[in-house]
Amino acid sequence: MTTRFISFGLFGLALLLAVPVVEAAPAGNPAPSVMSDPEPNATVSAPLYMIHVMFGNPVDVKTAKMNVTDKSGKAVDLGEVMPMGTDGKTLMAMPKDPLPAGNYHVQWQAAGADGKPLKGEFSFTAQ
Repeated sequence: MTTRFISFGLFGLALLLAVPVVEAAPAGNPAPSVMSDPEPNATVSAPLYMIHVMFGNPVDVKTAKMNVTDKSGKAVDLGEVMPMGTDGKTLMAMPKDPLPAGNYHVQWQAAGADGKPLKGEFSFTAQ
C-alpha cells in the first residue's frame, strides 16, 4: 500500500513539473511554443525587412510590443506591431528602414488570449 502512495505521489509531482509556467519564463527563454524569425542567434541576410514572433495560441495584438536595438543599444525605429495572418498567432514588426548588416536584440511582449502576459527576447546577426 505504501508503494502505491509513493508511486502516485511521484506521478503527481511529475505532472506538476511538466506544466509550463509562462509568467516565470526567464528573459531570453521565451514561453513554450514561441518561435521567431529570425531565430535566436541566427545569422540572416541583410537588409532585413521584418521580424516575426509566432505563438502556439492566439495573442491579443492590442497588448503586443516589440523593441529592437542594435549592438550599441540604440533603438531601431519600428512600425506598429501587427498581426500577420488571421489566426492571431503571429506578430510582425517592420523597421522604418530595412536593417543593415549588424547585431540586433529583440524584446517582445503580448498577452495571451487568456490575458496572461507573455514576454521574451532574442538576438540575431544580419550580414
